[in-house]
Amino acid sequence: MARKVKGSKQYRMKVVPHRPFSGALSVLGVALLVLATSAAAYFAGQHHLRSNLDRKTLAHERALKELDRLKKENESLRLRATTAEQSLAIGEQASEKVRTELVEKESRIAELKQEISFYRGLMAPADGSDGVSIGRFSISEMADGRYQYKLLVQQSATRHNVVTGQATFTVVGSQDGQPKRYPLSALSPQVDSESIPLRFKYFQNIEGELKLPEGFEPEGVELSLKSGGRGGFNIEQRYGWLVQKS
Repeated sequence: MARKVKGSKQYRMKVVPHRPFSGALSVLGVALLVLATSAAAYFAGQHHLRSNLDRKTLAHERALKELDRLKKENESLRLRATTAEQSLAIGEQASEKVRTELVEKESRIAELKQEISFYRGLMAPADGSDGVSIGRFSISEMADGRYQYKLLVQQSATRHNVVTGQATFTVVGSQDGQPKRYPLSALSPQVDSESIPLRFKYFQNIEGELKLPEGFEPEGVELSLKSGGRGGFNIEQRYGWLVQKS
């Protein structure tokens, strides 16, 4: 029988069964749990990453297809635009050619009419002209603001006498809002007097150049043909300022 020793602390003892593998199994279980969790997280992340990558790949492929489609459409539109521009240019060239030919034909027709009028005037002059008349008159625009004038005076071919006289050429219009008249001698350096001498048997050509003063607005031309003595004539004619292109 044990005796209780006075003054010393007593401890109770407990008997525990000895299990040498229990701790190792616990550590292994925790390690496996951590490993399984990590693997699950890894594979879940890989799956999510792969899904995002697949979606981006599909979006990229769709974008490439759309880009290719737009490039083809743009090329088609550019080809159509080029074709339209070429057609327009060809049409404009054709229209310009037609206009040019039309102007040339109209100019030729006008020349033929003048020639017909000229020969008609030679063979059958207008009544009251005493055999002398103005065959034709024209003004053409030149460079540097200059103009060329042409005047044809004629006599009937049935008359054989020499015609003498004088012609006056006056440009009428306005300057600074006021009526103004200029004799040809004030506009042309080729004419030194207000009258141009006439001397011909069948016809006489009178032509030259003139330049209008600054600020002058022409409205027309007044022509006067005069001859004194027996069988004389006095012809006056006014023409509008109709300028032909040279």
